[in-house]
Amino acid sequence: MMQPRRAAVLSVLAVVLATAGGCAQIVVHQRPILSRESREVVETATIAPAGTRRAHALIRSGLELDRKHPDWAVTYFRDAALQALPAVAWGGESPEAVDGRGAYRRAIEYLLVTADRRVKSEKIAWTEALAQSGIGVSGRVALYDPPLWREVLPTREFEVKGFRRTAGRGGVGAPVVIRMARTLENNERIVEGALDVSDPSERHFPAQVFQGASAVIRPGGPGEPPAILEFHDPVREPDMTWSPAGGPPLPLAYDMTIPVARQFHEGNLDLIGRLGVLYPSEYDGRTGIFMMDPYQPGKIPVVFVHGLMSSPAAWTNAINELRGDPELRKRYQFWMFFYSTGNPILTSAARLRSSLVSIRDELDPLAKDPAMDQMVLIGHSMGGVLTRLMISDSGDALWRAATAKSPDDVVLADEPKRMLLDSMFFAPVPTIRRAVFVATPHHGSPMGDAWIGRVASRLIRVPQQVVDIQGALAKLNGGDDVGWDFKDRRYATSVAQLGLTNPVLQAIDALPIEPSVPFHSIIGYDGKEPLPTGGDGVVPYLSAHVDGAMSELIVSSGHTAQETEAAVEEMHRLLTLHSNEYAADRMAIAAGAPPTPAPPAPTAPRP
Repeated sequence: MMQPRRAAVLSVLAVVLATAGGCAQIVVHQRPILSRESREVVETATIAPAGTRRAHALIRSGLELDRKHPDWAVTYFRDAALQALPAVAWGGESPEAVDGRGAYRRAIEYLLVTADRRVKSEKIAWTEALAQSGIGVSGRVALYDPPLWREVLPTREFEVKGFRRTAGRGGVGAPVVIRMARTLENNERIVEGALDVSDPSERHFPAQVFQGASAVIRPGGPGEPPAILEFHDPVREPDMTWSPAGGPPLPLAYDMTIPVARQFHEGNLDLIGRLGVLYPSEYDGRTGIFMMDPYQPGKIPVVFVHGLMSSPAAWTNAINELRGDPELRKRYQFWMFFYSTGNPILTSAARLRSSLVSIRDELDPLAKDPAMDQMVLIGHSMGGVLTRLMISDSGDALWRAATAKSPDDVVLADEPKRMLLDSMFFAPVPTIRRAVFVATPHHGSPMGDAWIGRVASRLIRVPQQVVDIQGALAKLNGGDDVGWDFKDRRYATSVAQLGLTNPVLQAIDALPIEPSVPFHSIIGYDGKEPLPTGGDGVVPYLSAHVDGAMSELIVSSGHTAQETEAAVEEMHRLLTLHSNEYAADRMAIAAGAPPTPAPPAPTAPRP
């Protein structure tokens, strides 16, 4: 059990260092829509246009049966949707069509809510509950077929806080959020063909995946149930159109914000991120690249790298808005790197490097997808330092900064020695073609040297492998205070290594960046001190600035600059620029012409 004094200190650290972590606070509330809207539907049913009045009457009947006979209620909602469908398909923008779309959407939403309540009370599969009311289900979302979906609810059942805007649109059908589980629940068995376990993307999903989709219902065809509930995936189908009953293509309604909110909120990522800095060895097993969507060949990967005492939740607004843009969704796939932030910076960088290399081997082993060679890394705070290391060449500079002896003289077990050499010797990751640094302490942060940083460093439980490496190097140096101070365990933590005078960070800062990879800076400024001496409250401007950046944007912000509207807009601009340059190069190569040369990096220092 944690000692009370230690617990109190950790609580203070959590509050103070949360500022450095930069995680957005996402709150999700579920609010029943049936009880809230029953009166509204009953009142409007008598004044609806003639063509959709029957649909409203069926909805009203379903509401009256909802509690006592939910299976009958689902049937009434089903018939209401089918009754409204002709007005939806052929009505254009007439009052009848507008009313029909509302009735059609509500009928599908009520159908799903009533079925979900029955599923949870009777412990039956949701597809079985619908089948008993004459409704079949079709459509794969992500890698999962309907039998593996645990919950399908309208997005209007949820209210979220913490986002600037909603990513999605109105249209035909009901926006839904689907909860999918990678593991069996309640002694279930996997239905054959329901899960595509051959897709290596599945290994990079969280334990629970939340996906957005659009739900529509149509009459069943020959050999089908009376109605088919279809689901359309906005990631697989960025244009999201549907032609019901032989009518013209219509835009489908969807909401991508609610699934993102539930993914981050219910995954408790804020807590995991804060514990990961203090107990890195206990969270190292979770290190790796995570996806919410399956790998799609032809789409450029964007990898977000969070900072100290943080998690992928630091990117909620950025992921919501960038992934929510249909044009970017056509060109990019968005991934997240999670790591225990208490480990030494070079150790975390080695794990990121290994993850980036291995995921290429997993997803595209024959290197047939040229988009995989166009990766974009976006790193916040310490994650920006890791990102910089992905496009840097170490040579033997880091090793020489640590010791004058040869690596062959190090006496260590095989695994810690491999980890040491991977951390010290590396080349730029060849698949990375652009990098973005957000509020990155390239030259250090005063917080690393302040009392809060010193206390945090001593509370971090440094993994035993790191301690063994530290001891081996200290012994190699004869115990003298040469190179990095490996005798002091504090120097083995990321918090200390972000200090302004830390020799590890100074050695990293001196490494050359691959000249063929353009990089950009987004820097926060809180306005408290004039530039250039001011900064974001954690990282000074002079530390976040790095010469050679293709662009540098200063945003009005504290250290959570990656969450600001201006920063996300800049990311959007850079991703659009990157994909346009890639498309132009592909067209040139196809025409037998050489690609357009990249513009040279600025040589003059910025003011």
